[in-house]
Amino acid sequence: MEWLFKQPDPLWEPEGNLRWLRMRSTGSASLTGVEVAAEERLPNGGIKVIEKRTLAGAFQGDESGESQRAFTKIGVLCGGHNPALGIGKNGPNPLLGCGQEIYPLLRGASNLYFPQVVSSIYIPNIDDKNLDQEILDILDDHLLKSILLLSAQDADNGMISAKAARNALKKYYPESSVDAEVLAEAANRHILKDILLENRTVQQYLSQKIKVSTDKQLTLDMVSSAIKNHYGDWGIDPLVLLGPLSDWFEGQGVDADQGTAGLQQDILVESNYRMEEYRVFCRDIQEGYPKANLLIRSSEIASYGDLVRSSFERISLLHKLRETRAFVGFSRIYPGDDLTQEERWHLIALEKKKWLPAVVVRGEGIFLKFREDRLGAWIEKFGALHEGRFALINHQMGELRERRHQQPKLISPKHVLIHTFAHLLINELVYECGYGSASLRERIYSVDGEYPMSGVLIYTAAGDSEGSMGGLVQMGQPGYLEAVVARALEKARWCSSDPVCIESKGQGPDNCNLAACHSCALLPETSCEEHNRLLDRGVVIGTIESPSSGFFLGDE
Repeated sequence: MEWLFKQPDPLWEPEGNLRWLRMRSTGSASLTGVEVAAEERLPNGGIKVIEKRTLAGAFQGDESGESQRAFTKIGVLCGGHNPALGIGKNGPNPLLGCGQEIYPLLRGASNLYFPQVVSSIYIPNIDDKNLDQEILDILDDHLLKSILLLSAQDADNGMISAKAARNALKKYYPESSVDAEVLAEAANRHILKDILLENRTVQQYLSQKIKVSTDKQLTLDMVSSAIKNHYGDWGIDPLVLLGPLSDWFEGQGVDADQGTAGLQQDILVESNYRMEEYRVFCRDIQEGYPKANLLIRSSEIASYGDLVRSSFERISLLHKLRETRAFVGFSRIYPGDDLTQEERWHLIALEKKKWLPAVVVRGEGIFLKFREDRLGAWIEKFGALHEGRFALINHQMGELRERRHQQPKLISPKHVLIHTFAHLLINELVYECGYGSASLRERIYSVDGEYPMSGVLIYTAAGDSEGSMGGLVQMGQPGYLEAVVARALEKARWCSSDPVCIESKGQGPDNCNLAACHSCALLPETSCEEHNRLLDRGVVIGTIESPSSGFFLGDE
């Protein structure tokens, strides 16, 4: 209506059968063929057109490069209406105010809705080899754990009692032979601290206190202050929580600074969880850990053949894993946003809800950790060569991210190597295991710096029966993996689109790939974290100009 009358607050408003807006199409394929008219009924029953205007020019400034958008020119700005959250004049929540420019979009536009989904692999927080496996698995049950924690907050001493443990066992595990006193003692030792840690505000408060302290250690006064400020009615002795909380914070990083830094970041940023996953995947999860949701076994790297042993430091076989994918919001116009943590939580949790819609996927996977010494030697020898080749990709990626209002992202040869190898391996595993290509998914761990990550997890991604066919872990065992990797690399040496593919200076989505096409390296987009971008067979098997520059051919 503002567009029709060319003013922010037109005096004319629709009113039942007396005044209304009518939109009609004149047959033209452009916006000039869409006409909006304000009409009202006359006393004699006739209809009078008060004002009419086409939508031509309504999208001005969107693609034309205009500095001001069409609605801005007539003084119409965003009022803060958000029907998805019930924010508006007639909604349950009041208008928050906005004042930003309005971007008109067609209802079927592809940039009208971009879901924001983050995922994490479940990592158990209990490590105690002195406990029976049945107790470990019971303590890993989220529902029973919640019941025990609630009982502790109601208890006079703030502890989980044997009576509470007995009642929980009777209700949820009636067939169990676990002693209630043993379960209560183990729960007080391992999960009681979660009352504080599951509160995001308390977790950030304690981490900040540790960061500014002289010795970077958690103290009894810090714990007492956190309980007093946030759980004043909880009668727990702070000394009981000091040891478990100290162990938890120390386990979040290599040192206090690095460990607590991640806690200050946005909890909805997926990368916050990857360092913890990477550390866990680099060791076995067998004795002393719950096995219901994560079971990792592996063979010594020396038991693998030369091809695997010379390139990888560790192969972890995830017989069981659980991935949680949470919907944290959506954006319009551009795929990402620059909202802060509090701004995003304000949008998705107007009523201070502490939950998000999510789906859980269970399956299996293979984790491969590259040798850091081998990577370092390869980058030192061929890094400059490949960085020069990636100049065009970095340029294309920079322009793409700028158009999408995203932060710049510099592409490193290591990341492209790990990413491309993951695609080649998935394509080969599809043939070996019988999975559909969309049923396998990659999870890249690639970070440079003081605490590097250099690995990839290939795991089942489908939530249906096809995601639990089995056989993926078997292909990661000694005697099998060597052949799979060898065949994947052999197929990568020659693409059916070569020499066009191997000599490409830019192809694929937004020209962000080099030697990678549908015939050799691309996957279904649901299986790829980069949406089939940042791929290049050249870093894996070498280029025509420098055949030995590939990581897997660097020693030849």
